[in-house]
This record gives sequence, C-alpha cells and structure tokens, in this order.
Amino acid sequence: MSAAPAFLPDCLAVTPSRLLVINGNTTADLTASLAEQARAFFGDAARVHAVTVPFGPAYIASRAQAAVSAHAVCETAEREAALAEAAGEPFDACLLACFGEPGIGAVRERLRMPVAGMAEAAIFTALQRGDRYAIVTVGRLWPGMLREQIRQLGLESRCAGLLALPGNALDYVTRSPATIAAVGQALDDAVALGADVVIVAGAALAGFLPSLPRLPAVPVIDSYRAALSQVQALATLERAQRQAAGR
Repeated sequence: MSAAPAFLPDCLAVTPSRLLVINGNTTADLTASLAEQARAFFGDAARVHAVTVPFGPAYIASRAQAAVSAHAVCETAEREAALAEAAGEPFDACLLACFGEPGIGAVRERLRMPVAGMAEAAIFTALQRGDRYAIVTVGRLWPGMLREQIRQLGLESRCAGLLALPGNALDYVTRSPATIAAVGQALDDAVALGADVVIVAGAALAGFLPSLPRLPAVPVIDSYRAALSQVQALATLERAQRQAAGR
C-alpha cells in the first residue's frame, strides 16, 4: 500500500469514510442506481449507506412535493444517524441526493456531521470551471424552483439559463434514444444561451453523460458526481479535524 499523503493522518488514508446518501424520492430502484454509482466512484475510499425516504413523491416535480419530501428527508436523516451512532459506526458526512435539496437546512440543523446537497455542490463546482453556468434538468416547474434556490445562494447573476427537459424525470433513467436526443439538444441550447459550463441536474440524470454520443465544447458537470466529490471532501476534512482534536 502506498504511503499516505503528508497532509493526511495515516488512519484517514487507510480507513474508508462512512457516507450516508439519502434519496428524497421514494423510487427504490433509483436509490439502488445512486448507491451503485457512488460505490463505483469511491471504490475502497468510502463505505456508502444509501436509503430511500419512506413517504413522499416517486420523484419530486413541484414545490408541494418538495415540502413533503423535506419532512421525509429530515426524519430519515435523524433515524439513520441515530442508528449508526448506536452501532458505534457514525457517519462522517451525509449527501442529499436530490437536486432540489429538500429539507437541507433542517438536516444540517439536526445532524452532527457535514451535509452536502447536489445543487450547491454542482453550482459551486461549475463556478470553478467557468464564468456563466446553465442548468439542464427535467420538469416544467423546476426552472422556477431552481431560480428561487439560486437566488438564496446569491448566484443569479452567474446563471446563463435554466432549461427544462420534457416528460417524466424517471423516463430518463432508461437512457432511451428520445431522452438521449433531448439531453444532447438541451446542452447545445445551454451553450447558445452563453453558458461556458453546463450542469446536468437531478438524480434521474445521474450517470447520464456517458450515454451521449457527443458533448459540447464546454465543461459539462454531472450534479451527482459533483456532490459525491464534495461529500467525500467534507468527510475527509471532518475526520482530519476530529483526529487533530483527539476525538
């Protein structure tokens, strides 16, 4: 085994981080896909515990559904964190695997660990790759919902556009020729709006990019992969600080 980087204690280099991934939609097959993608992404660097909320929409598509999901997410996060603590294997960080990040403020208030969200992770990653970003997602109500979210982050001026793909988000999980064509066209449209980096947003579009025959000549960010990178970074920092403090 190679030596740990000088900036990391040896125990952090050899011990996988423990990550809680919460799907705020009730579609269990989607949770399984997200878990599989996370485990492939991290390899031996993390142990992933992925859970589906017990109630709410199959896939969030409105503000009302997001409100219900926020309740389910908060309840699930508290339960899973308590179970892990009781088992003596607490999580190092939590990821809300929904681009709308339902209940993220409440979850951060209730958990004693870092909590990452897909939208924040993807947008802040985009700002490190370009000047103006655009977001491609599924659902006619999402542009308005995301505009409110972006306004809260104070990043409206950097947003070149919010593009809504047609149809049901879960239909995109199948990677059909029609959905592949729709996503490809939306990426081109985003660049035409002046974006120099584009986010493909939402749990249903996680891992979609390899299905596309081509990508535009600007960086394209998978929001789920951006969030996986962020939650692992937060977990590593959290563990290093605990180690330094002797806890």
